[in-house]
Amino acid sequence: MPSSENSRTLESTPTRRSAMAFSITVEQDFVRAELSNRETVQEMGDFLRAVARYSARYASIVIQVRQSTPIFHVEQHGLIESLHEIARSPQHRIALLADTADLRSSHEYLELLARQRGVNVRSFRSEGEALLWMRDRHRGADRRQAPEPRLGEERRQRARRSTSGVE
Repeated sequence: MPSSENSRTLESTPTRRSAMAFSITVEQDFVRAELSNRETVQEMGDFLRAVARYSARYASIVIQVRQSTPIFHVEQHGLIESLHEIARSPQHRIALLADTADLRSSHEYLELLARQRGVNVRSFRSEGEALLWMRDRHRGADRRQAPEPRLGEERRQRARRSTSGVE
């Protein structure tokens, strides 16, 4: 829900040639950017440029894409650069959400390529997961990282190494 005090919303108006629409809402501690009915890479680029205007003031951005065509040729269309423009520093976090399996797959591919270039972006299945990741700044952990071994497991591993002569 938007914060009642400082909430601002930017909305696009669909044109005759395209039914694409988006809204950008400033929430309490992040920006929610929603895009629907996107069909072209150009439309995605326009949307990401609009989102980038908010990233100077807000480090956490949730991008929700609905009813849109998946994009898999992200490198040749400059979408990685657009995400890099949004995630200006290591403190910036971009969470991607999709409403279909195909869109989720394209977001996961985009995440892989963007992370290889140092962009702090993750694809999530639910908004709850995305918000937890964004609010977990003190750890700076990736949701896919293996958890730290439990103390008992650590002791067992040390014991195995010492009995096998490896330490």
